[in-house]
Amino acid sequence: MDVGNIIFSDNELSGSLSPRIFQSQSLYALSLSRNNFSGELPKNIEDGVDLTFLMLAGNIPTSLTNISNLLLLDLANNSFSGRSPLFSSDAGLEVIYFTNNQLSSEIPVAFPEKNKLLSLANNNFSGNIPQKLATLNHLEELDLHDNKITGELPRFLFKIFTIQNLILRNNSLHGSIPYEIANLTNLRILDVSSNNLSGKIPAKFGYLVGMIETSNTMSSEFQILTTYLSNNKLSGKIPSSLGFLVRLKLLNISYNNHFGKIPASFGNLQNLESLNLPHNQLSGPVPEALSKLQQVTTFDVSNSKLEGKIPVGGQMDTMIDPNSYANNCGLCGM
Repeated sequence: MDVGNIIFSDNELSGSLSPRIFQSQSLYALSLSRNNFSGELPKNIEDGVDLTFLMLAGNIPTSLTNISNLLLLDLANNSFSGRSPLFSSDAGLEVIYFTNNQLSSEIPVAFPEKNKLLSLANNNFSGNIPQKLATLNHLEELDLHDNKITGELPRFLFKIFTIQNLILRNNSLHGSIPYEIANLTNLRILDVSSNNLSGKIPAKFGYLVGMIETSNTMSSEFQILTTYLSNNKLSGKIPSSLGFLVRLKLLNISYNNHFGKIPASFGNLQNLESLNLPHNQLSGPVPEALSKLQQVTTFDVSNSKLEGKIPVGGQMDTMIDPNSYANNCGLCGM
C-alpha cells in the first residue's frame, strides 16, 4: 500500500489499528481523530518515515512511539493519564496538543527546541513552571490553563520574545506581575485570570508593542487582542498607561482590589469591544472620555464606589443595562 494521506476522522471506527497503515513509504498525514480506536499503536509506526501530521484526538491508544519527521502531534480530548511523554530537544515537532486529558506530575522539561505551540491545558499538572521552557526560542503559544500549577509567575517566561499567546488561567500562581512583561513585544493574548496574583499592575504593562502596533503579517480586523487579569488579588491604581494599548479588543480586570479612578486614557482604546471592571474598589466618576469608544458592546463597572453622572454620547448611549452600574450608590444618569 502506497498512500500519501489517510483521513478517517469523525466516524465510528473501533478496534486496533492495522500495522499495514504504516507500511506506506509515502504516508504524509494520518488523521484518525474522534473515533473509538483502542489498544496499542502498531509497533511499526516508525516505518512511516515521511509521516508529518499525526492526529489521534478523541481516541484511546495506550502507547506512542517517537517519529523523527513528525511536525504535529495531537493527543487532545482523550483520557490519557500518568506522565507526559518526553521529547528529544532536536526533534522536529512544532505543534503539541495534549489538551483535555488526565496527565499529572510536574510539567515536563524536555520539549523540542523548534516547538511553536505547546498546549498542556486542562490536565492535572502540578508544581512550578519549569525554567527549561525559556529555551524554546520559537514558542508562539503556551497554554497551561486549568491545571494545578503553583509558584510565582516566573520572570524567565518574559524572555521568550516570540510568545504571542500566553494562557495560564485557573491555576494557583501567586506573586506579582513582573515588569519584564513589557519584553513580550509580540504578545497578543494574555490570560492569567483566576489565580492568586497580587500587587500592582506594572505601568510597563502599557508598553506591550504587540497590543499597540498592527502586526505586519495580519490585518488588524483579524487580530483578537485580549487581556484577562480577573479573579486575582491585584491591587493599587489601574495604570493610565493601559490606554496606550490601542489595538486591545477585550480588557477584563474584574474581581480584584483596585482602587482610585478609572483612567481617562481608556478613552483612547479605539478598538475596545469589551471593558469589564466590576467588583473592585474604584471611586470617582466614569470618565467622559469613554464616550469616544465606538466599538464597545460589553461594559461593566458594577460593584465599586463610583459616583457622578454616567457619560452620554456614542456607544455609551447603548450601555443601558442597569446591572452594568449596579451597587455604585453615587452614580446617576439615564
